[in-house]
Amino acid sequence: MSQFYLRKVRVILKGSAGSKVINPGDSTDDQLQIEFSVSKTMSSTQNTASIDIWNLAEATRNAMGKEFDRIELEAGYISPDDVSTVGTIFIGELRDVEHTRERDDIITHFECGDGDAAVRRATISKTYRAGTPVKEVVEGLRAEFEKQGVTRGELKGLDDLPPFKRPYSMCGSCSREMDRLSRQHGFQWSLQNETFETVPADGHVGGMVLLTPDTGLIGVPTITDKGVKVGALLNPQIRPGRRVRIESHVLEMNSEGGVYRVASVTFSGNNRSGDFKASIEGEKIASGKVDKGVK
Repeated sequence: MSQFYLRKVRVILKGSAGSKVINPGDSTDDQLQIEFSVSKTMSSTQNTASIDIWNLAEATRNAMGKEFDRIELEAGYISPDDVSTVGTIFIGELRDVEHTRERDDIITHFECGDGDAAVRRATISKTYRAGTPVKEVVEGLRAEFEKQGVTRGELKGLDDLPPFKRPYSMCGSCSREMDRLSRQHGFQWSLQNETFETVPADGHVGGMVLLTPDTGLIGVPTITDKGVKVGALLNPQIRPGRRVRIESHVLEMNSEGGVYRVASVTFSGNNRSGDFKASIEGEKIASGKVDKGVK
């Protein structure tokens, strides 16, 4: 999509009361004002979101943290020809809810974490026999996350890992055990919108987003020792562990450019004014693999 136009932000609240949609449909008229900042990384560090909503109904405010304890955030653009790029940029649980008054407005502020219940509650106590494939152990841990509402995503970088030479025991937090496994065997794991994923240290998952001045590239990319930092108009398809292709004269002049793996992305925006963008840190991909030696 080469033309971006109207901003759309939608919030879905979920819990024992069912679900409630804030700013439903594709209309950009009469939206409640919503501001957000979402930080996502392909590491095991939890993704987080800060969300402000102006003038929620009193009954909805009173239900927050009680009848509603989960949140989904969707954002994107709707063009004049009704083509939509709106998509999910965060799914998680409410950590804290505050209501403040500014003149005639009541602003509800949410702090949220991706997969909070799974990170806090998923535990394991099990010993695997010698010769067990690493993937089988990872699947055992993933199954414990699934009991806390996490779904199965792409599991890459596990099939070719050598099996355990000795019995392997685990006891305690599944997140801590996944950190230990990933360090020992050279892959990364994360929860992305409450979906469990693994990525090879030098690999990627999913598709690729093209970034040019006509498709959302903002300003001039900055070359780093790992790859690039770049800004773009908000696009939900930009996700950690996925690829972006960046076309920029600055990168070409420095013999850079091409394809990068998204190491982290921050979505920030307000459906009324100000920012509505993605800030990306990317790692250079050469010959199909992440180039750890980029200077």
